[in-house]
Amino acid sequence: MSLNEKRMFDRETLRSVIQQWNTVRLDIFALSEPNENLEFHGVMRFYFQDEGQKVATKCIRVASDATVSDVIETLIEKFRPDMRMLSLPNYALYVVHANGEERKLNPDEKPLLVQLNWHNDDREGRFLLKNCAQKTNTLDSITDQPSFKRKLSKREKKEQKKKEKLNKLQSSGGAGGPDSENHVAEKLYTELPETSFTRSISNPEAVMRRRRQQKLEKKLQQFRSRDGGPDTGGTLKIYGESLCRDVPYKTLLLSIRDCAQAVVREMLAKYGMDKVDPLHYCLVQVNSDGSEYILDDDECPLSILMNHPTSR
Repeated sequence: MSLNEKRMFDRETLRSVIQQWNTVRLDIFALSEPNENLEFHGVMRFYFQDEGQKVATKCIRVASDATVSDVIETLIEKFRPDMRMLSLPNYALYVVHANGEERKLNPDEKPLLVQLNWHNDDREGRFLLKNCAQKTNTLDSITDQPSFKRKLSKREKKEQKKKEKLNKLQSSGGAGGPDSENHVAEKLYTELPETSFTRSISNPEAVMRRRRQQKLEKKLQQFRSRDGGPDTGGTLKIYGESLCRDVPYKTLLLSIRDCAQAVVREMLAKYGMDKVDPLHYCLVQVNSDGSEYILDDDECPLSILMNHPTSR
């Protein structure tokens, strides 16, 4: 096998692994397709807890060739932007699993590749940025410090009950209790609620197009006459060059009962001027002889157009 064929084979293998990852891991951001150099990128979620602080989380875009050192430098700017002006502590990146297993990543390891390998091992994990000088068991001592307590939400109360039940089971489970390394996993997986982020495999453009079509069909249904007579609605071209020279007019779907005041509000919304007071604007009827007529708020422009003589 030539060098070029081997590279193509490696690329297809990597593409297959990434496609499986994107299909199965809908709770994690999708990874991009690999290029000719077998490089790809994705958005990763990282967790951080400084001594005496709650767990925080940030998402950053990471390339497959980015090392742990590169990622740590970016994370420090994200989590603690003021640290650049102070003495910079020694931070390291850890992988923490739900079973309490914890591993410190080497500076030359690549976090995105580490995350992708979870697919081969069929396991979950979270990346934790931590001060190397901070002891692991200090995370538990945070809860013993007096602090202001806000009223817990229903979800937080439920999470608290789960933690209390878990602690009771562990305390009655046997000798020695859990190791201090497990405390980090408990905090990381219980203190910070699970993210509600879920990727959608649907086409967002198709979804929006379908919603617009349903809205149009619903409005057209309202226009149909119940007595079998002519339709009670239609389209009307409203010129708004004074609002935006680049967009001289907008076409609105109106009923013969839609008044001028409602048309003015809809036109302002079409031009992105929702917060503007519609009382400062009016609808003007321009006749073929150049004469103009300002419509009252309760007059209906589509009804006027339908009953307007074609000669004028």
